[in-house]
Amino acid sequence: MQRLVEMKFEDKLEIQELTSRYANAMDDTDLESWMATWDANGLWKGGLGEFQGADKLRELFAALGERIKNRRHVMTNFVIEGDGVRAEQRCYMLVFDRVSEARLIASGVYNDRLIKTGGAWKFLERQVALDPSFRP
Repeated sequence: MQRLVEMKFEDKLEIQELTSRYANAMDDTDLESWMATWDANGLWKGGLGEFQGADKLRELFAALGERIKNRRHVMTNFVIEGDGVRAEQRCYMLVFDRVSEARLIASGVYNDRLIKTGGAWKFLERQVALDPSFRP
């Protein structure tokens, strides 16, 4: 992660909350709340490919379908740097089954780029990499 100018604690907290809203929206299969975490030209990169812009992000959410149903996404170990307008974040992701067994079913790392627009932080880019033990 490129070292940026130190940012305010409040901005870091807002980014952590944004990340939690992203995870909660996935757990609740709430497309509109999930979309609200993204910049209009946001880019998601991961095992399913690259999805950029609102229409493609909606396609991604639909494609995730059963993969996110009955799951609990936990984001942790946040490292956030930025200048109050742009930021970079690295955080870990843990995914648990919440219906059959309370067991870890995936883990990985998100590397994010964010922008503050209209007074709110949004994801410009999220790149997720699953840990080797959980790759299909």
